[in-house]
Amino acid sequence: MSSPGLEPLVDAVADLRARVAPLILARQERRLSGATPGERLTTPQHLTLLALAGGPLSVSEVATATGVAVSTATRMLQSLVRAGWVVRAEPGAGEDRRRRPVRLTPGGRAVMEEASELVRGRIRELLRHLDASDREAIVGGLEALARALQKDERGQPEKGVSQVQRSGLR
Repeated sequence: MSSPGLEPLVDAVADLRARVAPLILARQERRLSGATPGERLTTPQHLTLLALAGGPLSVSEVATATGVAVSTATRMLQSLVRAGWVVRAEPGAGEDRRRRPVRLTPGGRAVMEEASELVRGRIRELLRHLDASDREAIVGGLEALARALQKDERGQPEKGVSQVQRSGLR
């Protein structure tokens, strides 16, 4: 049974998802028309680059950080390697050569930063019309939602979460 006030919140979050999804799809359509590498970057590619911003990771660590299967992370990394945004790092002394970590290239970092600023700019544009009390309410609500997400993800290894958080995705 739901606690009082939960259903209106569920409705509001579901409505927000319905409003955000078209914005994401419109961004993807714009990406298909050309533009800069940061504009063409897909959301999964951006999340992968953000996960690598803290330093080299193994494929399984990338999968954990981005919430996908290892096979999906492998395919994503292959496409990023082909684009020149990620390279396989040389393993350290005594490390298994079959498990070479991947890291960002300078070009990959630049594309990640461009894409991050584009996302932040779009969010900034959407929120600039709100007054201070609405902004404060949204921050409080998002912090509460982040705590709920963390509680839900307790089974996930902390390394993936902290890698993405250090990269600015909170």
